[in-house]
Amino acid sequence: MSGSGDGGWDRQPKDDCATLTEFTTLNSPNQAVLRKLKKGDVLEITVRQAGKAVIVEALYQGEVAGTITSSIIQRLAECMEKGFKYVAEVREEVKGGACKVHVRVK
Repeated sequence: MSGSGDGGWDRQPKDDCATLTEFTTLNSPNQAVLRKLKKGDVLEITVRQAGKAVIVEALYQGEVAGTITSSIIQRLAECMEKGFKYVAEVREEVKGGACKVHVRVK
């Protein structure tokens, strides 16, 4: 049958490391760090292992602002192992404990 999908050009992964992106809200926010943030600030993304779990953290001036727990964390960790670097840009003014960010390649 034709159209079985074994050709390559139309099956490009949508989450290629160079274009991996996500809009999300920081989890486990550090209130002391969030008070310093404003729209447009850029946070460094780091990955660490805690047992078998992958923890993706967003750092502001070396301090953990919060964690990223969206569906892309496994792919993010894989891409970072390949040498890609990512940042999380604050998209809106921080309201209480809610900090919306755009995770993208650096």
